Amino acid sequence: MNLVKILDEQTTSQPDRIALRDCRGNIDRALTYRSLQKLTETAADKLLDSGIRKNDRVLLAVSMSIETYVLLLALLRIGAVVVIVDPSGGIKALRRSLRLVQPDAMISTAALQLLGGVLKEVRNIRVKLLADHIVSPIGRANVYSTASGSIGLPQGIEDVSADHPALITFTSGSTGNPKAIVRTHGFLLNQQRVLASSLPGSKSDVELTTLPVFVLSALAQGITSVLPDCDMRKPAAIDAQKIVRQMRVCGVNRVIASPAFLQSVVDYLSDSHLHIHGLTHILTGGGPVFPSLLKQMEEAFPNAVLTAVYGSTEAEPIAHVSSTEMTQKDLQRTFEGNGLLAGKPIKEIELAIANPTELTALSNGATRKFNKLPAYVTGEIVVRGKHVVKTYLNGVGDEETKISTAKRKDSSKIWHRTGDAGYLDSEGRLWLMGRCAVKISDERGELYPFQVEVAASEIPSVRRATCLKFGGKRILVIEKKHHSILDQFKELLLRTAGLKDTIGDAFSWLRFDEIRCVDSIPVDARHNSKIQYGRLQQRLQNALTY
Repeated sequence: MNLVKILDEQTTSQPDRIALRDCRGNIDRALTYRSLQKLTETAADKLLDSGIRKNDRVLLAVSMSIETYVLLLALLRIGAVVVIVDPSGGIKALRRSLRLVQPDAMISTAALQLLGGVLKEVRNIRVKLLADHIVSPIGRANVYSTASGSIGLPQGIEDVSADHPALITFTSGSTGNPKAIVRTHGFLLNQQRVLASSLPGSKSDVELTTLPVFVLSALAQGITSVLPDCDMRKPAAIDAQKIVRQMRVCGVNRVIASPAFLQSVVDYLSDSHLHIHGLTHILTGGGPVFPSLLKQMEEAFPNAVLTAVYGSTEAEPIAHVSSTEMTQKDLQRTFEGNGLLAGKPIKEIELAIANPTELTALSNGATRKFNKLPAYVTGEIVVRGKHVVKTYLNGVGDEETKISTAKRKDSSKIWHRTGDAGYLDSEGRLWLMGRCAVKISDERGELYPFQVEVAASEIPSVRRATCLKFGGKRILVIEKKHHSILDQFKELLLRTAGLKDTIGDAFSWLRFDEIRCVDSIPVDARHNSKIQYGRLQQRLQNALTY
């Protein structure tokens, strides 16, 4: 049941269609499905000659490119387990991840090989290979030369079971230490089917995507994937002009990317007074998708259907909603502090809203069930389904997020705690309220900072905003655009459509005590959207108070 078999089927049905395309050193490069198959087979032989075998855990430490996917598919082809560590976590997170996984081999650049002299966790890896020695750098001249010749039967595909590990990645660790997620061949195939069903593409699509799991799904569907010409470790600092050029040169009609990535693109288009009419579909997720961004994208991409996707590392996707499905009434609910609409849960997933206290009791074995909360009552979002991760590597982290309602071991009864707060409305649509862990509870009631973040996103002079409990007070924290003075902030707030006459009226539901302006609200490096509340608390001491 090796995952690579379904990818190789595309070679038989459409060998000369472009599978992967990217840009390196200003050279536009492409591989057809036939080229990809042949290069993957060659790389698989080299991996075996280098001593890598079935079941070996192999750390793949290279930036995303065509060569990366050749390596990834080659490793899966021989039954090895691919390990990918998020570089945005820094050295500390890298060492912790390597201790947890204990890779048998590492494929990296020459620069990263030098870590072996510094980090014990790298020195302990048995086999260390240079990526260029397994897959020679692909240039413009030899891209299509590998496509010549007859199509043979796929060679060297190791037969594996559905529960054989294929890919190990890590959660962002935003609420604790990163946890290792093991995706099996069967799991990835189920996830591909869910993505193809709930967010379908067409074989005629040319798709620019920043998310590796969507690249694998696109390859399985026979779609052309364009890898963005940028460093995806810093999605908010990309060269948007390069991306726009790449879209036009490659004929991209479909984009799957994070909100931070797309914000950079629409900002560039707005400043340049440009529009892209060739895009027909844009899917964005991995962070909160505010209505203000959707409005900007409607202007920048006038012919595109815009879809906001909600999911987590352990469950992708969970729900989605198109911009056309959001009514003015829905937007007004958002501006009044009632959260962000995520849409109806997809049919392949079971979702419930539960009291976090009951979920904790279930985790501790005190009970075997929880009550599903009724419409408009906020609780923790829990999900289960075939494409929801059931356990972490070695069970480390299961006690935090995995709960079972079965008396005996039954994986179908395992629920995943997302850690996100939300509620269902009378139409069965999911609304997001933020992270459960940062809820503010005081004599004025309960408040989630995310309610403020999404409501304030419509104010033109505000880049980010949130609310914290600090010194016994509710503090409205503002990061202004271009460091505008507070009077300008008030004036623009007054002019914002749908909001009331003053700051106090507009945020009457918040019942805040003070406004404090900071130079920047810290966010995570991976998504550039999730506020780091602990670091923000430290900055409030020196913030300007109004």
